[in-house]
Amino acid sequence: MARFGVHIYRSKKEQEIYNKSIAGRYAKLVKKNHFLYLGLPFLVAIVAGSIYLQKFSSVKWEQYDQKYQQLGEEEMLNMIENKRKVDKRDDYYRLQGLLTDHLEKDVQNDYEMVRVPRSKEDESIW
Repeated sequence: MARFGVHIYRSKKEQEIYNKSIAGRYAKLVKKNHFLYLGLPFLVAIVAGSIYLQKFSSVKWEQYDQKYQQLGEEEMLNMIENKRKVDKRDDYYRLQGLLTDHLEKDVQNDYEMVRVPRSKEDESIW
């Protein structure tokens, strides 16, 4: 197995203290069986993280499904029953502002269209 980092030189006293510490005991165990003490915890962390993050991604896709779900039969029938009748002429005149039936009478008379006088410099000469 390849070692991580550079070999650290210690005196005999420092080496004994290091071997008694948690890091020293773990390093000794990793040298004996590196998969059990280094690879297996890594794989467990990857799998556990995947399972834990699955909850977040499922919430995302559930919201997406709710947004783009298909309509049921009852909802479709309600839409058909509440449909507005379409008349091309009325819609054309309404959009042009020529049909005043849909406007309130107060709104129709609250302004007057007046042309703003222009100076001679602003007028275009053809």
